[in-house]
Order: sequence, then structure tokens, then C-alpha cells
Amino acid sequence: MAGTDCCRQRVPLDWADESKGMIPIALSRVPAKTPQREGYMFFNPGGPGGSGTEFVQNLGPIIQFILGRGMEIISWDPRGIAGSGPNITLFSGEADYDAFWNPLYGKGHLGAHGNLTITSDVDFIMTQVSAFDGIAQSLNQKMIERNGDLLKYVGTCAVVRDLVYLVDSVYGQGTDVNLYGISYGTVIATYLTQMFPDRVGRVIIDGVLDPEKYGNNIPMKWAEADVYDVDFALKSWTEACAGSKKCPFSNQNDTSSTLLTKIDTILNTAYERYDGSIPTFNDSGLFTWSYDSVANSIQSNLYQAMRSDDNGQMLAALEQYQSNSNSTQKVVPPNISIPVGRSPYSIMPLYDTIPPDVLSNIAFAVFCGDAVDDGSTTTEDVFKETVRISQSTSRIFGSLFPIDSIRSLCHKWTSRAVERLPQKINKPPKNVVLVLGNMGDPITPYYSARRLASSDQLGNKARLVLLKSIGHSTRESFSPIDKSESVS
Repeated sequence: MAGTDCCRQRVPLDWADESKGMIPIALSRVPAKTPQREGYMFFNPGGPGGSGTEFVQNLGPIIQFILGRGMEIISWDPRGIAGSGPNITLFSGEADYDAFWNPLYGKGHLGAHGNLTITSDVDFIMTQVSAFDGIAQSLNQKMIERNGDLLKYVGTCAVVRDLVYLVDSVYGQGTDVNLYGISYGTVIATYLTQMFPDRVGRVIIDGVLDPEKYGNNIPMKWAEADVYDVDFALKSWTEACAGSKKCPFSNQNDTSSTLLTKIDTILNTAYERYDGSIPTFNDSGLFTWSYDSVANSIQSNLYQAMRSDDNGQMLAALEQYQSNSNSTQKVVPPNISIPVGRSPYSIMPLYDTIPPDVLSNIAFAVFCGDAVDDGSTTTEDVFKETVRISQSTSRIFGSLFPIDSIRSLCHKWTSRAVERLPQKINKPPKNVVLVLGNMGDPITPYYSARRLASSDQLGNKARLVLLKSIGHSTRESFSPIDKSESVS
């Protein structure tokens, strides 16, 4: 893209044994717009699997506008992603991807679940344990067969060592490391504060994925965090929709309560009418709306400000279609142009072109490879935890486990990163870190930001800012709730 510089830097595959060879790391930079550079900021957009170079090429100028024209905005593709090695592969293309995941879908399969609040639905999902167990084991085997020991070298600790080396190479040996990390990028940023506390410069941690639980707990043991605030986010969205003439889902006399009731009706109708057909990439969006696809789409639309209107359009269209037909809804409702049915952590089939990071399933290698060894969790345990979360934390979205979450497969993952960080997050970094959190973040709850900035973790080396808004990270927030405040 015009206005950006691109290059590659070589780093050791194994930072503890450089004899194992080198891998390329891709970088992209938006140069400062002032005669004298005033500073720089590395940026990681999250994932695992997000391409930093692609982000900078598309949105780097916006970040530069926010931080200042004199700031150089730079990012990199973390290991195994886009232009950086090692080359991790899994699916050869869309047909291969569909063939692997589609057995989870259809009438009588896991994708036909409801909200798990009635006994019959709970009984049904527990009949799917064996099939899902087979998928989880097959995924692990397929990844090992295609990638072998390379899977051990894409962990977060190695990514942090790469980042420090890149800063030394680009800006000079020993230069402070400046980093803005979002979502999974907050794990990279927090690991930086613990592995290289004396190198911490200007660090912004936004949309906190709890780093201590990430490194110390079995993934399904803290799965509840993924839906902890999403019901609040949806309620806040309905309050804004009910008060707006621009929201097509709201009628004149609607309140937040009536809109939530209408959403329940849409979800229940989708569950009852689901005919079991399985969408493919050639459907161009023409597919049967199951409970899972509707709930997943609602949650995904709560992620970004630019998609805040999509929920209103989608729900209004579905409501109209359901009221006018007893069919299975095997059409695209009017006014819907968004890709349906996938959150950033989802494993379900997409309905448009598959991104390279999904074909490679690099997210599983990072997320599961960073986790502590899990020799006791069974697939039945994963499903029972799904039921508990659905009945105690999020009635609408809790049931999206295990079909829509990376963590639901980690108990069968056998590869582990050569370096991990199973320790307390309590080393004080050299400089104060800015921690940002949204009150209505649908995937990384505010309490994770509060925990990171507490006296038990970064303490007086962190400053916490709460945004009373909806969205995943402050960069994606929209504010039907209230204004922001500094809380520490």
C-alpha cells in the first residue's frame, strides 16, 4: 500500500538454540509525517492469527492520526502468521476445511443445539460428546502430521522475544519497547512486562485477555470469561435501539425488555425450524439460520462500532421473515450484507472466503500450545461446563461453546510451546502501563482489565481507564451507555 514501508527480518526459530535455523518475520510501517520522528508505536491487532502488517497497511494511518503525525506506526506478523515463518499448514482450501468441520452440523448434530436451558436440549448436546471428541483428536493429529515440531515454536514467549529483537534492529540496541496490544495482543504486551520489565516503554493494553489465567489455567477452566459481559452488552444495545428512530428492529412502543423478548422469540424460532441443512462457501449466504448462527451473529455484531447497526437490520429482517413464513428460512433476509456466523474465536464454517490464518488454524497452535498441560479434562467435562455456563452466566451465548471456541479443543492438544509463562503476573515494569477496558466488551470482560491493574498484578505500575461503552476493545467501542472515566 502506498505510504507504508515493508521488510523482513530473520530471527532464530528457537531462541534457546540458534542452531535450529532462522525464520523470516514480516514488518510493515507507516513513517512519521513530520521532518523529525517523535516516536514510534508497535501495534498488535489480536488473534491469535491477526496479521499486523495487513492491519498497518489498512488502518495504520488512522492509528497515526490518533497518536500523532510524528509517531511512526509499525507492526509485524507474529510467528506462523501471513508473511512470517515458520510455515504452519492444515487445510488445503475451502473444500478441505468444509469436509473437516461439516460433520458438526446438520439435524441431529452439535450445530442444531439450542440455549441449553431445557432438559431435552441438554440431553441432546451430551449425545454429541463422542463425535466432538473425534473431531478434537483428529485436529490434533492432522496438525502434528503436517507441522511436527514447528508447532512448538509459535508460542507467545517466542513472539515477545521476536518483538524485542525487532525493536533493537529497527530503533537501536536497548531502546524502550513501545507496544499497543488489543485482545490477544494484550497477552503479548503483558508477557513483555514480565519477561523484559526493564525494556517497557509506552505500553497500551486494550481489551484484556486475562494473561495470568491464559498462562496458568486449563483453557476450559476459565471459559466463562468469554461471555461474562456479553449479556450486558446486548442489553445495553437494546436500550440504545429502543430509544432510536434509526434502529429498524424497534417499534414506537418498544423497550429494552420487549426487544430482548423479541430476540428470544427469533432464536427459539430458528431453533425449532432448523432443518439441518449445512451451508457451504458456494451458498453466497443462502443458508438455514440455526440458533447457533443467529446467536453467533448477534455476538459478532457487538464487537465493532462499524457493525452496531447490523444487529438491528439482521434482527428486523429475521423477525419479518419468520412472521411471514413457516419455512426453514433458507434465504438471505433483506438488507443483510454481512458475513454471518463467526466470531474471531469461532471454529464454525464461514460463509465467504476463508482467511489464511483460519486455513492454517494457527490460533489453535498458539492458544492451546501456550496453555498448561492438561491430562485430566475430558470432552464430557467440556460439554458439562458449557451447560453450566449457559445456565448460570449467559443464557443466550453460553451454548455457543464448544462449537464456536478455540479453547474447547485444547484438552486434546498435545504440542506445547518450548517456552511458556506459567507464573504470577506481578513483576513491576520500568514504566507505567495504560490498561483500557470497556464495560460492555462481548469477549474480553472489564474485570480482566481491572484484575491486571490491581495490586495483585501490575499495581501502581498500571493506570486503568474504564469506557462505559460496547465493543471489543476501546478502538472498536461505541457508546450507548455513558462516558468514560479513569478509575486508577
